[in-house]
Amino acid sequence: MDINYDLYKTFYVVANCSTITEASKKLMISQPAVTKAIKNLEWQLNGTLFNRNKQGIKLTEHGKKFYNYISPAIEQMQEASKIFDNINKIETGELKIGTSNTILKYFLMPYLKKYSKNFPKVNISIEESYTPSLINMVKNGNLDIAIIYAKEGDKKLDGLKVFKLQTLNYCFIGNKKYKNYANKIVSFEELKKESLILNTINPIQTSLLKNENNTDYLAHINLASHSLVYEFVKEGFGIGLVIKEFIKDNLNDKNLYEIKIKEKFQPLNLIMIINKNNFPTYATSQLINIIKNKEE
Repeated sequence: MDINYDLYKTFYVVANCSTITEASKKLMISQPAVTKAIKNLEWQLNGTLFNRNKQGIKLTEHGKKFYNYISPAIEQMQEASKIFDNINKIETGELKIGTSNTILKYFLMPYLKKYSKNFPKVNISIEESYTPSLINMVKNGNLDIAIIYAKEGDKKLDGLKVFKLQTLNYCFIGNKKYKNYANKIVSFEELKKESLILNTINPIQTSLLKNENNTDYLAHINLASHSLVYEFVKEGFGIGLVIKEFIKDNLNDKNLYEIKIKEKFQPLNLIMIINKNNFPTYATSQLINIIKNKEE
């Protein structure tokens, strides 16, 4: 059977859309042309690729298997085309990144420094916002890439390509004022007797931070970012909950002390997301490669 790239491409786009109407807009061809292409491909394959109903279209089991086989090849061809289309634009390109203040400070900054050195003429725009907003901005095409915290199996990430970067862990810390806690393991109930400092937009899902009536625990000081929690702890305002991997160097110099508790926090994933349906520009691809190849 001869391979018809246009039919395969049409199938790929339709599989990533919820309706023929949406697919036709992306492909910039009429709806009847899309429908005809899918029927031709189904005839060639002698199988049904989609189930159609009033709500839209959905891949059959046969269609899912076919999609898994061809999508890597389609994406590679699209990527190759995109690279050559954008390679001459890299000198004056733009990269739109979404993240949080803490991730920017403790994770992303070294990679941006390397990127700027390699591509000094690319304009970089950084949007700082909360995770739900950043996810929507990537889906809507307002951001090229976002680096965020996420939980395993988060349904909000459907439709996005996800790169897992690092597993993060939470811990309590205090300055020299709380040194007496450093050499023992205490319960969270014991710590609650002290002045606690928490991040108000805390992605942890745990009963530890809930009161008896299932409302959020009200700390002595509630702040808008993890980096602010660290600064307040350093000044002795209380014991703070922070991401251990981001402040480990400060723990090593003995200005701060980790306070271990009996209860366990659920680990958190640091991920990089792009829109699965919009192939990244050359400028975006280069940042992705720098971050993914961090150990090289």
